[in-house]
Amino acid sequence: MEEKNMVILKDENGNDVEFELVEELEMEGVVYVLLADPGDEDDAYVYRKIEEDGKFRYEAVEDEDEFERVVEEYDSYFDEE
Repeated sequence: MEEKNMVILKDENGNDVEFELVEELEMEGVVYVLLADPGDEDDAYVYRKIEEDGKFRYEAVEDEDEFERVVEEYDSYFDEE
């Protein structure tokens, strides 16, 4: 069985929510991660991975154009393989 990389984020109520780390990629000097709900892998979420003081935090990508650019880059990566 393949081991999945998991990321735990806090929701708006402060509850832990677990996501599967699908991919991490860098574009234009920004590191993005694609996260999926382990119970519903059809939905993917895009976050910026930001390092501060040696720790990482994740910031949701809410801009639709930025989101689409990241998804297109992700798709093109797999089209090349």
